[in-house]
Amino acid sequence: MTSPMYKRSTDTMFCEVGSDIIALNVDRGRCYGMENVSATVWNLLTEPANLEQICDRLIQIYDVEPQACRSEIEQLMVNMQNEGLVEIVPTGSDAS
Repeated sequence: MTSPMYKRSTDTMFCEVGSDIIALNVDRGRCYGMENVSATVWNLLTEPANLEQICDRLIQIYDVEPQACRSEIEQLMVNMQNEGLVEIVPTGSDAS
């Protein structure tokens, strides 16, 4: 089974500060700092991607086992979705 496709929320403004990301959820009025892996994931989401695509890329960049990567990134995506930073692309919609 393929995991859902994730994309950045349109309610989130962000800027890069060096290699880190500062994101602001406008609706919630909350600011988030992302560094290292979370910043890399954010940068990968310039286009919608699923867990497999994200983990495939992270495994190329970082020294991480595929199973550990999937578990950690799955939790990160849940957290980012709960905070309104990312959204799931509706099934059957144009992902671009």
